[in-house]
Amino acid sequence: MQEYHARPRGFWTVLVALYIAQGIPGYLLIMAVPAALRAAGMPLQQVGMLSVLMLPLVLKFLWAPFVDRWQPLDWGHRRSWILCTQLATAAGVVLLALCGPQVPIATIVAIGMLISLSVATQDIATDGYATQQLRGTELGRGNAIQAAAVAGGVLIGGSLSLVLMERLGWQPALLLMAALCLLPLLTLPWMAEPEPDPERMPAAAAPGRAKTGPSLRNFLQRPGMLSVLALAVVFRLSEGMQRSMESSYLLHNELSLGQVGVLGGAGAAIAGLAGSALAALWLRWRSREQVLLALSGIRTLVFALFLLHSLHWLGSDLPLVGLTVALSLLRYMEMVALYALFMSASSHSQPGTDFTILACAEFLTYMLSSMAGGFIAKQFGFSGLFAVTSALAVFSWLAVARLLLSYRCTSGGSVEAAA
Repeated sequence: MQEYHARPRGFWTVLVALYIAQGIPGYLLIMAVPAALRAAGMPLQQVGMLSVLMLPLVLKFLWAPFVDRWQPLDWGHRRSWILCTQLATAAGVVLLALCGPQVPIATIVAIGMLISLSVATQDIATDGYATQQLRGTELGRGNAIQAAAVAGGVLIGGSLSLVLMERLGWQPALLLMAALCLLPLLTLPWMAEPEPDPERMPAAAAPGRAKTGPSLRNFLQRPGMLSVLALAVVFRLSEGMQRSMESSYLLHNELSLGQVGVLGGAGAAIAGLAGSALAALWLRWRSREQVLLALSGIRTLVFALFLLHSLHWLGSDLPLVGLTVALSLLRYMEMVALYALFMSASSHSQPGTDFTILACAEFLTYMLSSMAGGFIAKQFGFSGLFAVTSALAVFSWLAVARLLLSYRCTSGGSVEAAA
């Protein structure tokens, strides 16, 4: 496999900045703000209402074609979207800081929804830019940056912001986070976008052409995309169940709350950075098909070991800590390989739309699986949960193998060739 051309150093700096820019406010909303509001005395049922802020991340595929089709400013298509959305995100965080934690929950949700919508839209534009730019073996490196930014978002937007809130207070901490959200804008002058290619432009941008503009229909009508969409649905089918009950199982095995926090926070983030790098290296030597199948198989083994641990066949704390770290490492490696496949399968005429549809399908399955995890654990115990996740992991491995083969046949070549 060969890269198509050398990249200037600034390209990778821009990519890192863009993905961290969406990670910080995202994890600020889903990790730090709920914890801070609860610490300030907000009732649990009101804090639970903040889960509605996840909706834009699930539904963003609905307006992804609009982002691919329309350019808000005369300063580059996706660059102008990123400028507008990042300014809106920072403004939302400033509003949150000025309101304070004692305002009605409806106010917090309204401001949070502004931030969430801005982050989701910026994600569409950034993914579209990355999909359009990255080629061949660059995909592994680019998606490693994408996954590492998630870990960075956990550390900065989640963990660091909570520490700052505890030491400095709500307003200074959030104002600092708003300033951090603005820093990536400094890299936008180096965000080079290619001139529009008439052969790849939709009808709306290329008069006289018969093509339609970016749309969900175009995605569904392209050969092989239904196979990739099905793969996005089944690949992490069991993982949400396991993830949602992971902390509870650690506490069940008498780990302290602090130990669970370290494993789930800094430990998971460090494992994520390592996993992202490992996956990028692996993708340089093996195809995305091979890496995805291998990771799916390893995940099945790890889930089976969790089952054996719950049956008291693997000892106590040390094996459990090792399995938890291994699963965190594996999650980020899967993210790199899976998103590399999504980008390679996406059309260059609507890159943001295609990638967003696949990412939303994967995320929606993960969320629904997470919701089912608590119910299964309550009805059948942790051993029953791990038996279900292990069985589903075997099913996912078989389904992934079949769907990758189907995509290779229907798209007219291998997954690698599609890049």
